[in-house]
Amino acid sequence: MRGFIDGEYQDGELRGLTFLAGQRGMGKTTEMARLLSLCSGGFVFFDSLSKHEGVIQGAVLVSQPGEMKQYLRKNRGRRFRLLYQPRSGNLDQHFEACCQIVKSVGWMIFGIDELDKLCGDRFGSGRMPTGYYELVNYGRHHRVSMLATARIPIQVPRGFTSECGTMRLFRMHEPRYVKYFEEFIGSENAARLPSLDKYQYLLWSDGAEQAQLCGGKR
Repeated sequence: MRGFIDGEYQDGELRGLTFLAGQRGMGKTTEMARLLSLCSGGFVFFDSLSKHEGVIQGAVLVSQPGEMKQYLRKNRGRRFRLLYQPRSGNLDQHFEACCQIVKSVGWMIFGIDELDKLCGDRFGSGRMPTGYYELVNYGRHHRVSMLATARIPIQVPRGFTSECGTMRLFRMHEPRYVKYFEEFIGSENAARLPSLDKYQYLLWSDGAEQAQLCGGKR
Protein backbone atom coordinates (compact mmCIF):
# COMPACT_ATOMS: atom_id res chain seq x y z
CA MET A 1 0.00 0.00 0.00
CA ARG A 2 1.30 3.42 -0.90
CA GLY A 3 -0.43 6.71 -0.27
CA PHE A 4 -1.46 9.42 2.15
CA ILE A 5 -3.97 7.98 4.61
CA ASP A 6 -5.55 9.60 7.67
CA GLY A 7 -2.84 12.25 7.89
CA GLU A 8 0.14 9.90 7.48
CA TYR A 9 2.18 8.73 4.52
CA GLN A 10 1.96 4.95 4.25
CA ASP A 11 3.99 2.47 2.20
CA GLY A 12 3.99 -1.25 2.89
CA GLU A 13 3.83 -1.87 6.65
CA LEU A 14 5.22 1.59 7.43
CA ARG A 15 3.18 4.59 8.45
CA GLY A 16 4.11 7.64 10.49
CA LEU A 17 6.95 6.97 12.93
CA THR A 18 8.26 3.50 13.84
CA PHE A 19 10.86 2.73 16.50
CA LEU A 20 12.96 -0.45 16.62
CA ALA A 21 14.94 -0.87 19.85
CA GLY A 22 16.91 -3.63 21.51
CA GLN A 23 20.31 -5.11 22.21
CA ARG A 24 23.04 -5.45 19.64
CA GLY A 25 22.64 -8.41 17.28
CA MET A 26 18.97 -9.08 18.03
CA GLY A 27 17.75 -8.30 14.49
CA LYS A 28 16.77 -4.62 14.48
CA THR A 29 18.57 -3.70 11.26
CA THR A 30 17.48 -6.93 9.59
CA GLU A 31 13.87 -6.11 10.40
CA MET A 32 14.32 -2.58 9.14
CA ALA A 33 15.70 -3.94 5.87
CA ARG A 34 12.69 -6.25 5.55
CA LEU A 35 10.26 -3.39 6.10
CA LEU A 36 12.05 -1.18 3.59
CA SER A 37 12.04 -3.98 1.00
CA LEU A 38 8.22 -3.91 1.05
CA CYS A 39 8.05 -0.28 -0.02
CA SER A 40 6.56 0.27 -3.44
CA GLY A 41 7.78 3.84 -3.53
CA GLY A 42 11.20 5.12 -2.46
CA PHE A 43 13.35 5.03 0.63
CA VAL A 44 16.53 6.57 1.99
CA PHE A 45 18.49 4.61 4.59
CA PHE A 46 20.95 6.61 6.70
CA ASP A 47 23.65 4.13 7.76
CA SER A 48 25.27 5.87 10.74
CA LEU A 49 27.99 3.21 11.02
CA SER A 50 28.58 2.86 7.25
CA LYS A 51 28.49 -0.92 7.57
CA HIS A 52 25.20 -2.15 6.14
CA GLU A 53 25.59 -2.27 2.37
CA GLY A 54 25.24 -6.06 2.61
CA VAL A 55 21.93 -5.77 4.48
CA ILE A 56 20.19 -3.20 2.30
CA GLN A 57 20.00 -5.07 -0.99
CA GLY A 58 19.73 -3.31 -4.34
CA ALA A 59 20.29 0.21 -3.00
CA VAL A 60 22.40 2.87 -4.66
CA LEU A 61 25.25 3.89 -2.34
CA VAL A 62 26.17 7.55 -1.84
CA SER A 63 28.32 9.27 0.77
CA GLN A 64 27.84 13.00 0.15
CA PRO A 65 24.74 15.27 0.22
CA GLY A 66 25.37 16.43 -3.36
CA GLU A 67 25.25 12.84 -4.62
CA MET A 68 22.05 12.22 -2.68
CA LYS A 69 20.39 15.35 -4.04
CA GLN A 70 21.35 14.50 -7.62
CA TYR A 71 20.06 10.93 -7.33
CA LEU A 72 16.73 11.95 -5.80
CA ARG A 73 16.23 14.68 -8.37
CA LYS A 74 16.58 12.12 -11.17
CA ASN A 75 14.37 9.53 -9.48
CA ARG A 76 11.62 11.62 -7.97
CA GLY A 77 8.29 9.89 -8.41
CA ARG A 78 9.93 6.54 -9.12
CA ARG A 79 10.62 3.49 -6.98
CA PHE A 80 14.09 4.24 -5.60
CA ARG A 81 16.44 2.76 -2.99
CA LEU A 82 19.21 4.93 -1.59
CA LEU A 83 21.80 3.98 1.04
CA TYR A 84 23.66 6.93 2.56
CA GLN A 85 26.95 6.19 4.31
CA PRO A 86 28.75 9.17 5.93
CA ARG A 87 32.21 7.70 5.42
CA SER A 88 34.19 10.85 6.22
CA GLY A 89 33.64 14.20 7.88
CA ASN A 90 31.26 15.19 10.65
CA LEU A 91 28.43 12.69 11.28
CA ASP A 92 26.04 15.34 12.62
CA GLN A 93 26.52 17.51 9.54
CA HIS A 94 25.87 14.58 7.21
CA PHE A 95 22.67 13.73 9.06
CA GLU A 96 21.38 17.30 9.11
CA ALA A 97 22.01 17.63 5.37
CA CYS A 98 20.17 14.36 4.69
CA CYS A 99 17.20 15.43 6.79
CA GLN A 100 16.89 18.71 4.91
CA ILE A 101 17.04 16.95 1.54
CA VAL A 102 14.46 14.35 2.58
CA LYS A 103 12.14 17.12 3.71
CA SER A 104 12.52 19.06 0.48
CA VAL A 105 11.92 16.03 -1.77
CA GLY A 106 9.19 14.32 0.26
CA TRP A 107 7.13 11.26 -0.67
CA MET A 108 9.44 8.63 0.81
CA ILE A 109 10.34 6.41 3.74
CA PHE A 110 13.36 7.60 5.73
CA GLY A 111 15.19 4.94 7.73
CA ILE A 112 17.86 5.80 10.32
CA ASP A 113 20.15 3.26 11.95
CA GLU A 114 21.53 4.01 15.44
CA LEU A 115 19.39 7.07 16.10
CA ASP A 116 20.84 7.27 19.62
CA LYS A 117 24.19 8.31 18.06
CA LEU A 118 22.56 11.21 16.23
CA CYS A 119 20.64 12.88 19.07
CA GLY A 120 21.56 14.19 22.50
CA ASP A 121 22.07 17.17 24.77
CA ARG A 122 24.33 18.88 22.22
CA PHE A 123 21.14 19.85 20.35
CA GLY A 124 19.53 21.69 23.25
CA SER A 125 16.30 20.92 25.08
CA GLY A 126 14.72 19.09 22.14
CA ARG A 127 17.80 16.82 21.88
CA MET A 128 17.26 16.43 18.11
CA PRO A 129 18.99 18.09 15.15
CA THR A 130 16.86 20.82 13.56
CA GLY A 131 16.12 18.92 10.37
CA TYR A 132 15.14 15.75 12.18
CA TYR A 133 12.97 17.64 14.68
CA GLU A 134 11.04 19.14 11.77
CA LEU A 135 10.56 15.73 10.15
CA VAL A 136 9.38 14.14 13.41
CA ASN A 137 6.82 16.85 14.00
CA TYR A 138 5.83 17.88 10.48
CA GLY A 139 7.02 15.07 8.21
CA ARG A 140 3.46 14.04 7.38
CA HIS A 141 3.02 17.36 5.56
CA HIS A 142 5.94 16.41 3.33
CA ARG A 143 4.65 12.85 2.85
CA VAL A 144 7.61 11.40 4.78
CA SER A 145 7.30 8.46 7.16
CA MET A 146 10.26 7.33 9.24
CA LEU A 147 11.66 4.42 11.15
CA ALA A 148 14.73 4.31 13.36
CA THR A 149 16.76 1.81 15.36
CA ALA A 150 18.56 2.31 18.68
CA ARG A 151 20.60 0.19 21.07
CA ILE A 152 20.40 2.74 23.89
CA PRO A 153 16.75 3.83 23.91
CA ILE A 154 17.09 6.23 26.83
CA GLN A 155 19.30 8.40 24.62
CA VAL A 156 16.49 8.76 22.08
CA PRO A 157 14.44 11.93 22.73
CA ARG A 158 10.95 11.54 24.09
CA GLY A 159 9.97 14.00 21.38
CA PHE A 160 10.49 11.14 18.92
CA THR A 161 9.13 8.19 20.89
CA SER A 162 6.01 10.09 21.97
CA GLU A 163 5.09 10.51 18.30
CA CYS A 164 5.64 6.85 17.36
CA GLY A 165 2.55 4.96 16.29
CA THR A 166 4.39 1.64 16.21
CA MET A 167 7.32 0.10 18.10
CA ARG A 168 9.16 -3.15 17.49
CA LEU A 169 10.99 -3.96 20.70
CA PHE A 170 13.67 -6.64 20.68
CA ARG A 171 15.39 -8.27 23.65
CA MET A 172 16.90 -5.97 26.25
CA HIS A 173 18.10 -6.79 29.76
CA GLU A 174 19.14 -3.42 31.14
CA PRO A 175 16.53 -2.50 33.81
CA ARG A 176 16.61 1.18 32.83
CA TYR A 177 15.71 0.34 29.26
CA VAL A 178 12.89 -2.00 30.27
CA LYS A 179 11.53 0.68 32.58
CA TYR A 180 11.76 3.23 29.76
CA PHE A 181 9.14 1.34 27.74
CA GLU A 182 6.66 0.63 30.53
CA GLU A 183 4.96 3.97 29.85
CA PHE A 184 4.15 2.84 26.32
CA ILE A 185 3.56 -0.91 26.51
CA GLY A 186 2.74 -1.43 30.20
CA SER A 187 4.67 -3.26 32.90
CA GLU A 188 3.38 -6.71 31.95
CA ASN A 189 4.58 -6.38 28.35
CA ALA A 190 7.85 -4.71 29.36
CA ALA A 191 8.64 -7.63 31.69
CA ARG A 192 8.73 -9.90 28.61
CA LEU A 193 11.57 -8.01 26.94
CA PRO A 194 14.52 -9.75 28.70
CA SER A 195 13.31 -13.22 27.70
CA LEU A 196 12.83 -12.66 23.95
CA ASP A 197 14.85 -14.84 21.57
CA LYS A 198 16.98 -13.46 18.77
CA TYR A 199 14.82 -11.95 16.01
CA GLN A 200 11.76 -12.00 18.27
CA TYR A 201 10.16 -8.67 19.09
CA LEU A 202 7.08 -7.22 20.72
CA LEU A 203 4.99 -5.31 18.22
CA TRP A 204 3.24 -2.41 19.95
CA SER A 205 0.78 -0.11 18.20
CA ASP A 206 -0.71 3.04 19.64
CA GLY A 207 -4.10 2.25 21.13
CA ALA A 208 -3.48 -1.49 21.47
CA GLU A 209 -3.93 -3.00 24.94
CA GLN A 210 -1.50 -5.87 24.33
CA ALA A 211 1.80 -6.04 22.44
CA GLN A 212 2.00 -8.86 19.90
CA LEU A 213 4.90 -11.33 19.88
CA CYS A 214 6.38 -11.48 16.38
CA GLY A 215 9.46 -12.71 14.52
CA GLY A 216 11.66 -15.53 15.72
CA LYS A 217 14.09 -18.06 14.29
CA ARG A 218 15.56 -17.27 10.84
